[in-house]
Amino acid sequence: MVERFKMSATRFGLYTVLLFVTATGPVAALDLFSGFFAKDIVKSTIWEINEQYVRLVQIEAKANPNEHPVALDALEIQDALSSLQLWVDGGLLRDEKAVEVYKRAQATRLATHLAEALGKAAPDEDVTFNLRGYTDVMLSMVRRREWTTGRAFYSDGKLNLIIGEHRKLIDKAKKNVEGAFGVVDDFRDVHFQVGSRHHKGKMQGRVVTTDGVEMGGAAGARHDWLKIDMKKAAVAYREALVPTAVRQQAKKAEVAAAKLTLERRQMREEMARMRKELKDMQASATGSSADAVSLEDRLARLQSLKSKGLISEEDYTIRKGEILGEL
Repeated sequence: MVERFKMSATRFGLYTVLLFVTATGPVAALDLFSGFFAKDIVKSTIWEINEQYVRLVQIEAKANPNEHPVALDALEIQDALSSLQLWVDGGLLRDEKAVEVYKRAQATRLATHLAEALGKAAPDEDVTFNLRGYTDVMLSMVRRREWTTGRAFYSDGKLNLIIGEHRKLIDKAKKNVEGAFGVVDDFRDVHFQVGSRHHKGKMQGRVVTTDGVEMGGAAGARHDWLKIDMKKAAVAYREALVPTAVRQQAKKAEVAAAKLTLERRQMREEMARMRKELKDMQASATGSSADAVSLEDRLARLQSLKSKGLISEEDYTIRKGEILGEL
């Protein structure tokens, strides 16, 4: 019964494909399925452990050459990847907490090998990868395996990251059967779909556009295709790690320092103007009774400057002595 059902489902699938080809023509059908049946041509493997890997592959058809090789800082890549946040159900105006695209351990592992791969890549090569991660379930008593795949290349001065599958889960029933026959912790037979320029991946939701992160694809409409300004994204991530209270205190200190600098500059300008006035007044002194009035005016001006806090007590005493010394 089961075998008959499988055969019927297979025939139904083939009939559907044939019907589509008949209705649309062979050219349209090939255009639709070319990306589905295409397989990356692996040029070299940078890192591989079981089903996990970072590889250099032939660039996709009809894609412009990349700006490879490129030297990127692994720590900067790590912080930029760690800054990526995902709204699983769309987010935007919803009261929903964003989740991280890459956990810190994944970002660290990927950044190290990605920096090496991009430094070795040719203009006609992309980087593809598959990373395993874990999520705690059942009150952290059980760790569930999950996988995230993608394609990366450097173009237009930015790191382009196309996510294929995000936190992919494997059929436990299938693996339980394999475990019964002694096949454990081996997922090399599982098909993992990496990202592509030509079709959207299986990632659910959309990545939050933060400082240094924008959407790629035609008119920026691909939520699985990210263009990352490495320095901006890394700085944004590092600043986000600083507690809000500390950032606010630092901002207040910065404003206070700027205000103090302005006040000191105004004081210096006022002192310079006062010295010039004193010199002009000294040059025009005649020793007559009018001088006494001039001296009184200068002393009053000096007292005013002191009262406003524009000169120190020491400067006031010195200047007052100079004026009185003219008597």
